[in-house]
Amino acid sequence: MSAADPTTTTPAPVLPPARTSPFAKIAIALAVVVLLVVGAWFYGWSSGAPDRAAADATRLRMMLFEARTQVLDAQLSLYTANFGNAAQHLEYAKPPLAAASTELTRLGNVELATKADAALQLVTTGRDLAAKLSLDANSKAGEASKLLGEVLSTLPR
Repeated sequence: MSAADPTTTTPAPVLPPARTSPFAKIAIALAVVVLLVVGAWFYGWSSGAPDRAAADATRLRMMLFEARTQVLDAQLSLYTANFGNAAQHLEYAKPPLAAASTELTRLGNVELATKADAALQLVTTGRDLAAKLSLDANSKAGEASKLLGEVLSTLPR
């Protein structure tokens, strides 16, 4: 056999497998755990987005219904000439109506937010009229109730 014969060459030396240090094993395990935790958090966050949107829409409808209920209660009080009770109901209608208007603006629904603001102005005017013992407060409350009904009917369920 000749020196150029590939079958007679000496084999390459076999190196022992590289050993991973315990610190590297712990670092790899910690990285895997962190990756799993971040992945689970992101999955939970992204899958909850439709539920948050539905909850926000329900909360908005609830605020508008609360305001409309107070306005209708005020109209009933005005019908029985109970101006103090009517003024109180109209005052109670203002916070949920203002919050609903802000929420509609935040959601970018400017047309409905404008109607909610107009209803808020009518409620404020109606409250002032009821405090002055004027029966014109009933017409303002009726207009506000009508606007709130339009906003509620326009909102998606």
